[in-house]
Amino acid sequence: MKMKILAILVSAGFFVLACGCIQKEEVGAVTGLVKLQVTDKVTEEFSNVNVTFSEIRLFYQSDNESYVTIMSEPKTVDLVSLNLSHINETLGVAEIEVGNYSKLWIHVTNATGVLKDTGETVNIDVPSGWLKIQQLHLFNISKGNNTITVDIDLEASIHAYAHGTKYKFVPVISSLEHQHENELQFHENERNKVKNMTEDREPEIDILVNGSELETNRIVYVDANDSIEFNASATFDPDGDNLTFTWNFDDGTTASGSIVTHSFTYSNQPYNVTLTVSDGKTEVEETIKVHINKQNGGHD
Repeated sequence: MKMKILAILVSAGFFVLACGCIQKEEVGAVTGLVKLQVTDKVTEEFSNVNVTFSEIRLFYQSDNESYVTIMSEPKTVDLVSLNLSHINETLGVAEIEVGNYSKLWIHVTNATGVLKDTGETVNIDVPSGWLKIQQLHLFNISKGNNTITVDIDLEASIHAYAHGTKYKFVPVISSLEHQHENELQFHENERNKVKNMTEDREPEIDILVNGSELETNRIVYVDANDSIEFNASATFDPDGDNLTFTWNFDDGTTASGSIVTHSFTYSNQPYNVTLTVSDGKTEVEETIKVHINKQNGGHD
């Protein structure tokens, strides 16, 4: 399963050189058109995948982080339906100035899917909403129609966790392209180069304790001296980086690896078990409060 999203068509105004300085010239009906298109085969697991895009920005190549908004009204698109119908979907329209744009931000706020096997509609968490692409000379927008194409690999973007009962959507880029009128300006589909253009995103931690998903309060109750399995193998990195796992059991011992086992002696106070996950650039932590059942079987 590999699905791609064709994302941004931008038409720009232009600068003229006069009296030794660069000035803006007023132009009419010069617009930027944003489109969404799905290609390649459909997902094997979902009959529908609805993704809500809420905002798209292009940033000027400058220190003050000024930007133009290409899309500001949320729109939900069924990516599978687009694929089957072989149609495009327009997300927004904007007029922008010509010049160098060093960043492209796409905001995803919601996703749902319909499972093929059961017809059940499931929510797909979107833990990292902003997809941020950046490079010093990312897009040189010039007068006329400029097409910026972002291909998002849907298969790599949807992750199952909690024994395959829940899902997360974190956009993963497979290629990037800029075309002006009928002339190709830029194209990159080499995975590592594209990844280097994407702002590093933190790993997404997912932990099971003795095969069960954690409650929202991250508290578990266990018996003293019982072997407890901590399983973080569903943890993933949106950028595909290799991950390292370090566990601190709050009793003077540590362990490494995505799956570890440990036992605790009785204590009146909970153990703060901390998992640290690193992708080589950033570290994220999650702490679980492990309460030891009283010797008579009750909770503290």
